[in-house]
Amino acid sequence: MNRIEKTVIAMTFIATLLGPQLAIAQGIFVLKAEQAIFATQKALALGQQVSAQLKPQVVRFDSMGKELQALQQRLETDKDLMSDDEVLQIKTQIQNLNAEYQQLQQYLSNAKLQAEQNFLTSMRPALDKVLGQFIKDNNPSVIINGNSVIYNATSVDITSKVVELLNLES
Repeated sequence: MNRIEKTVIAMTFIATLLGPQLAIAQGIFVLKAEQAIFATQKALALGQQVSAQLKPQVVRFDSMGKELQALQQRLETDKDLMSDDEVLQIKTQIQNLNAEYQQLQQYLSNAKLQAEQNFLTSMRPALDKVLGQFIKDNNPSVIINGNSVIYNATSVDITSKVVELLNLES
């Protein structure tokens, strides 16, 4: 290897080691905004509140699941011992219970999704304020959406810093 090749290899190695520090020096940051919002103390409190509000439906959902399982198991094990009317009656019960079970599952999913969307909307002004202050204090060149990044060094990820700042806003 000649001297130029050695120099190029050494410079490449140094650039690899200093890459994250150079990115910070150039003001390139990564932020997972939604993750930051849902990691706040407010989000944890909301999760507990939504869980408490939906507890009766969740209990009913779990109960229906067990009842549905028991009916299906009974049909499988006792089918040969039952009359055609009993089999038909249990199959009808299973269908009706399954339809109700699916509706309740959809309701719970929609309620959770709606609460999350409302929370994201309500937290947007706080996120904008925190990011405005971060931009003012750090003068970044670029803040990249972390959900679109394949890889980034932890030193350029400001998500945890934004969580801290959002928690101070609350």
